[in-house]
Amino acid sequence: MGDLTSPIRRRRRPPRVALVIVVAVLPVSLAGCAAEAPSGRERARAAKDALCEDLGALRMDTGKLAGLGPRSSGRDELRDLREDVAHDLDLVTRSARGVRAARARAVSDAYDRVVRAIDDLPGGATGAQAGKRIRPQLEALDRAIAASQVSVKC
Repeated sequence: MGDLTSPIRRRRRPPRVALVIVVAVLPVSLAGCAAEAPSGRERARAAKDALCEDLGALRMDTGKLAGLGPRSSGRDELRDLREDVAHDLDLVTRSARGVRAARARAVSDAYDRVVRAIDDLPGGATGAQAGKRIRPQLEALDRAIAASQVSVKC
C-alpha cells in the first residue's frame, strides 16, 4: 500500500473540453492579426469618397432651400430645411478632416451667412419672398460647395 504520510501525487491533465476550445479558437483569433491594414492611399481615397458623397447631399439639400415656391409655408419651412442642411454640413466637416484640399471652412462660412439671412426674415414672409431674399446667400453656398468638389476632384 505505501506510506500513509507521503503526499499523493496524481498527474493532472487539462480538461479535454478546454483543450478543444483553445484549439478551435486560436486560428480564428490569429486570422484577424494576419489581415493587412489599409494603406495610406486607400484611407485617403475612402476619406475623399466620403467627403464627395457628403458634399453631394449638402448641395442637394441646399437646392431644396432655393426651390421654395409660393405654396411653401415660408419661414417655418426654411427653418426645417435649414436643419437638414446643418446636418449635412456637420457630415461634411467631419469627413473633411481626412482630406487636405477640402475647403470645408469656406463652405461652413457660406452656410453661416445663409443662417443669418434666414434668421433675419420677417415672420410673415411667404416661401417665394423668403426664397428671393436668401437667394444670394444660397448661391454663394452653392459656389463654395462646387469649389470644394472641384478642389477634391469629386
